[in-house]
Amino acid sequence: MTDYVTPKGIAVWPKLNTPDTKFNADGEYTVKLRLGAEESQDLIAKLEGIRDKYKADQAKADPKVARYNSADVYEEEVDDQGNLTGSYLFKFKQKARITTKRGDTLEMKVALYDSNKQPTNANVTGGSTIRVAGTVFPYAMASSKTVGVSLRPSAVQVIQLAAMGGGADAVSMFDKEDGFVADSFDSAAGAIADDADF
Repeated sequence: MTDYVTPKGIAVWPKLNTPDTKFNADGEYTVKLRLGAEESQDLIAKLEGIRDKYKADQAKADPKVARYNSADVYEEEVDDQGNLTGSYLFKFKQKARITTKRGDTLEMKVALYDSNKQPTNANVTGGSTIRVAGTVFPYAMASSKTVGVSLRPSAVQVIQLAAMGGGADAVSMFDKEDGFVADSFDSAAGAIADDADF
């Protein structure tokens, strides 16, 4: 178990505010972090070092582990056409509910902080610039004969919050026109409501 903090990267499919229950009824907090190849090197070296040391330590107790495959600590990002983008994706996952060996249930969350290290409840959207702090859990799976690391987020710092969908970015395609202005509409609606007798 080792702590880490990632470099700044881009959030891909974040489920950090509400756990994703699509594949796990108890829910999971997940996010993929997109980093450029150059920005990834220190993190890759650290994660591979943890994985390789764990494999060597486990092989001392069980020599078969030495022949296990070493899982990649990242995946190469591909675009919609299947072409490599040159960026790497690091996958983070934390169960929303954990049952201890004694049968107790623990509710887990990923703490969210803004760029000034203040707690926030902002809805973290894809495209946001973030850093992830968490813990590395190495594993050896006999069923797949694989040694790897699991990245569990404990906190996320939101450096730049991306706009929500729904056309917020599309406004730049319009020209400014004479006509409806939101503030004047809200005032007029209030005046009508005051005069209405329903």
